[in-house]
Amino acid sequence: MKPYSERSEWKDYLQLISQRPKDFAPSEIFTIVTDERDVNRFFEETGKMLGVIYKSEYHILLVDLIRSPEGRLYTYERILLTEDNAIVAMTVQDGKFVLLKQYRHSMRGSQYAFPRGFGENGISARDNVCKEVQEELGAQVHSICHLGNVIADSGLSGSAAQIYLCKVSHIQKNQWYEGIEDIILLSPEEIEREIAAGNITDGYTLAAYSFYKCKYHISEDPS
Repeated sequence: MKPYSERSEWKDYLQLISQRPKDFAPSEIFTIVTDERDVNRFFEETGKMLGVIYKSEYHILLVDLIRSPEGRLYTYERILLTEDNAIVAMTVQDGKFVLLKQYRHSMRGSQYAFPRGFGENGISARDNVCKEVQEELGAQVHSICHLGNVIADSGLSGSAAQIYLCKVSHIQKNQWYEGIEDIILLSPEEIEREIAAGNITDGYTLAAYSFYKCKYHISEDPS
């Protein structure tokens, strides 16, 4: 059997390190191990796969070999976006926030959330926001403002999504497009009641509203 360091999963991993060094930044706390002898010995002893385990148009699933401060070797799974271009559109029409009721396969259920998605490569984040809003709400964007970036689950991925506040008009339900079931419009007071009641649980939506609350007073018209 050939050494693990000669397998495609590991070769793809080393290539990814050279292409995206920021995602493999040095750390004195959790050291990423790439030495062939350590990699081959770890696989022989544990049978655990390392490197690029899966890659799609959107995601890359990695298994890093990590050395802890006390010298223990173990694996750490994480996901990279193929491109850091995720966006969230905090949409507002006539002073009310526009949320989708959308079926999410990963949770086998529905959530209320602002439109979001992966941006198209080669165009700006703002243009990607307008594109996402048009696709999911059939709406026009009249004004747009960057609120901030959010890392939704740093235990799994370090990729950030950019959040934009958008004033829109002429929304229409594009039912069943990407699992869309309905559209609701909520005032600031209503969205806070829904959050407090546990009816809005999407992390990106909660983060977007937190940015909004910190930058705009609740009594102001969100448009």
